[in-house]
Amino acid sequence: MRRTARSAARDRVVGVGPFVQPKSRWIGRLLKPALMAAIVGLFSVFGLADRIAGFSANLGEKDRIVRWASVLSGATRNAIPVTLIDIDGPTMAALGNPPRAPRDLLAGLIALGAAKRAGGIFLDMDTVRPDTPAGDAALTAFIAGYPADAPPLALARRLDTLSEGGANRLVAEPSILDAATAGHANILWVTSVSRIDEDRVVRRWELSQTLCEGTGGITLPSPQLAAAAVAGSPPRPLADVAAFTQARTRALCAGDGSPAPAWPRNPDARAAIPFLIADGPDLAAPQFIRRGGRDVPLFRRVSARTLLTPVGAVVAPRAVADDLLANRFVIIGSSHAESLDGHLTPIGYLPGALIVANAVATAPAVLSGRPLGTLGATLVALALFGLLTAITARLKALPAAIVVALAVLGSLALLGQIVAPTTAGDIVLAAFGMLAFFSTLEGVFGIAREWRRQGWRALLKPGKPVKPNQPAAQPTEDPA
Repeated sequence: MRRTARSAARDRVVGVGPFVQPKSRWIGRLLKPALMAAIVGLFSVFGLADRIAGFSANLGEKDRIVRWASVLSGATRNAIPVTLIDIDGPTMAALGNPPRAPRDLLAGLIALGAAKRAGGIFLDMDTVRPDTPAGDAALTAFIAGYPADAPPLALARRLDTLSEGGANRLVAEPSILDAATAGHANILWVTSVSRIDEDRVVRRWELSQTLCEGTGGITLPSPQLAAAAVAGSPPRPLADVAAFTQARTRALCAGDGSPAPAWPRNPDARAAIPFLIADGPDLAAPQFIRRGGRDVPLFRRVSARTLLTPVGAVVAPRAVADDLLANRFVIIGSSHAESLDGHLTPIGYLPGALIVANAVATAPAVLSGRPLGTLGATLVALALFGLLTAITARLKALPAAIVVALAVLGSLALLGQIVAPTTAGDIVLAAFGMLAFFSTLEGVFGIAREWRRQGWRALLKPGKPVKPNQPAAQPTEDPA
């Protein structure tokens, strides 16, 4: 029996059978994407769309976690105030653009830091190659006569790679100051070795470097290890640094299984750097820490040009404010273009001296954290991964992302009070990676399960479910 004209007209109204739906329904379906496109376009006009997309894309990105860990995980706990005396471009121009910083200038800057009673001084300059005879003689004479009651002085020992029998090993390069440093208990050699990851970004710092030569060996501490001792609050004797380096030499060169010294608490050989200090005054607001019962700037950067007289000599100590250098760890380094000492970091391109400043300032928090080891950190990361999986199992993408972001921030703040801030960042990053991998596997298994029943349609989004009061589709003809 054929349908009547009246029933066909009714089908046109409700959208049954082969007839299309009324225009009002198509308008309703197009209204939602049009409204969303308008909102996205409005955000794009004001530059907000890129920020939102970047935040979503970088939520689990390694350097984002590093930056969050630096801010939230207590990296400024017992931090060391640092002053960088920067031999920058204007300084070199004022000196007539010599090929390298004059050695007599270095001697004058060290003397200035010692006269202002710095907590410690680190000369982050090359002393391997000779310079002018007069400059070398001035620096050598000053180091040879360095007062015993002057602040501890760390000198950078340069390392080189030596190939022997197809294997490479590090060796210490001789310095023009080797003879001058002999017999000085308050002068020590350190090595600035930073680790460059596969993506050419510096994120970690070698706590020490052991050179096994012949029947003996030597361990050179890093600047942040030395600074944590001599400029920490309260300061520790250099004997603690010596005890640590001697234990490392025995363990790595002689296979001595004696227990490690009690300090530092966290002897992580490759500690990550909590980056807090950026390059340029406009990139971050000044940070203050509590030191000696008052608030002091965490970092101060002074161009060496401002410490020179019109004839190029270093100014007298009385011409420099005490709070610029006193009770602060002073780094004498260079950032001028000819120094060729710059690296990519999680917070941008930084001169090597600024990387040292970041490592030194945050050394107490890193070295005082509870050591976990690889197994302990993995177990904590697994526990955090299980927690994230449990709380996001029933959530859709947007609320799950919000919950994960809050959990990440909370975990960084909590773990940073127990372990080193950098260890907290590594744990959270590992847990986040586990969660991302688990979500990927879950999606793949879901598609594979639906593929058997639907074929390639398993790649499509599920259709919109039929509302309970929506009439079901009727056949075009009466079965009778």
